[in-house]
Amino acid sequence: MSRRGRRNFLIWFPLSWLFLCPHGSWAVEPSVQIHSPKDGSRIVQDQNSVLVSGKVSTQGARTPNVDIFFVVDVSGSTAHYAGVDFGDSADLSLPADPSGSGRPQIRIFGGGFGMGGPPIRNLRNSILAAEVVATRRLLSQLNPQITRVGLITFGEEARLLQPLTHDFQQVKQALEGILMAGPYGGTNMVAGIRLAIKELAGLGLSERRDDAVRVQFLLTDGFPTLPIGGGKRVTPEDTNLAVNAARISGKAGIKVHVFALGEEALSYPAAAVGIAKESGGIFTPVARAADILSVLENVSVVGVDFVEAVNLTTGQKASHLRLAADGFFSAVLPMADGLNRIQVLARASDGVSGRDSISVYYDRGDQRSLELEVFFEKEKSLRLEVERLGKGKEEIQKEIERRREDSLRRSQEPPPKSEGPPR
Repeated sequence: MSRRGRRNFLIWFPLSWLFLCPHGSWAVEPSVQIHSPKDGSRIVQDQNSVLVSGKVSTQGARTPNVDIFFVVDVSGSTAHYAGVDFGDSADLSLPADPSGSGRPQIRIFGGGFGMGGPPIRNLRNSILAAEVVATRRLLSQLNPQITRVGLITFGEEARLLQPLTHDFQQVKQALEGILMAGPYGGTNMVAGIRLAIKELAGLGLSERRDDAVRVQFLLTDGFPTLPIGGGKRVTPEDTNLAVNAARISGKAGIKVHVFALGEEALSYPAAAVGIAKESGGIFTPVARAADILSVLENVSVVGVDFVEAVNLTTGQKASHLRLAADGFFSAVLPMADGLNRIQVLARASDGVSGRDSISVYYDRGDQRSLELEVFFEKEKSLRLEVERLGKGKEEIQKEIERRREDSLRRSQEPPPKSEGPPR
């Protein structure tokens, strides 16, 4: 090749890759960081397994910081049956029973306890309870050191119950307030999305973090009926308002992940599908609302869908592994006496993988690892909660995929004619 040809090649070859692989996607690898144990550390304990923890994210995230706003539907229809009774859930703090019957109940459209309206229903098995339990469950898996969480509800209007905070206990208390107030009114979905944008953009009571991945988790059991529909009927205008708000959210770099709970939400999913699509988020249909417990934690906000931990010295994989929505992972790895080479591999949504590895020395001793026992206790609690659903995770996931295809088709259909109590 001539000198001129060589020079042209050196100039145009890299540029051609920019056109063939926009945004440099051919070179994007997930970031994997093992935080504990430290590389080269010596571990002396009774158990022959070690808890390995750390953080994964895509290069697109560029930061370990995550801000999540839970935007929760509290409209009147969330008093409907979720499919499972959550009365014995450790994550459901129920208010006192006003009826004296020993079973917490709520009037389906009455706006709280003791109000007038249609016959009362048991709050323990409501869609509202499923939303609260699933949110609390996810909170127990997120890392409060780097992740902030906020809480917004929407019914007749949108309300900020908790600005973004590292103090997850405050969020849990706000969730208890949702149950105390009870379901009420119509579905002002656009107001909820707009308020979350305001808070995540730092224009409300939440402090903005420019270096954080910002997302909304929107949980709803229906479709927009406000402000145009008066809370009682579906209008194309309300749907368009909600979708347009999501489009603005996406342009601001804030994805809206939508979870449509129950048959009513899936009967007319135009808004739910459009909100996720226009914001760059994920639409997840959950036919039986109670299954949200097994589903909410599956959406990764950092672009990493799969993590694997292995002891390269023995060839053994982790006996337990949990990947949280904010990219933090914990894995239990069996150890051999002496030197152990540990590797953690992460795979992004586009299939590209990244990895990190460390070496640790293990000796059997008399002292037990408290962090390992705490991890197993938490895993047991999370497992029992899902077992209460009576359905396996694989069965639930298959149902979601089937419903997703059906919802994409239904999203093109005209809205139903609905009148009646606020929903």
